[in-house]
Amino acid sequence: MKNLLNLARASIFMAALGASLFVHAQPPGGDQKKPPEAGKDDRPPREPPPQAYEDCKGKKEGALVQITTPREGKISATCTNSPKGLFAKPERPPRPPEGKDNNPPPKK
Repeated sequence: MKNLLNLARASIFMAALGASLFVHAQPPGGDQKKPPEAGKDDRPPREPPPQAYEDCKGKKEGALVQITTPREGKISATCTNSPKGLFAKPERPPRPPEGKDNNPPPKK
């Protein structure tokens, strides 16, 4: 009976010790994700086209401009500051090309 009690205590101790190893195996702060500006799939953020800078030449930050896109025609944009100067940032992102879906595949 005494051996059975010692075996039970030893089992509980080993289970607690094993569980504590898993707790310390996690990185501090949990899941370390990159900030959204890092871009998807470790790609750098997309650079505005040269025309976006041209559309805001002589304008002030926050000025509203109309830009022409290949797929959507004229859309509204706001002159936004960047390290390279002011550029026209569309008020809504452009649609993906026909037949191309930018959504991730559904999880199974």
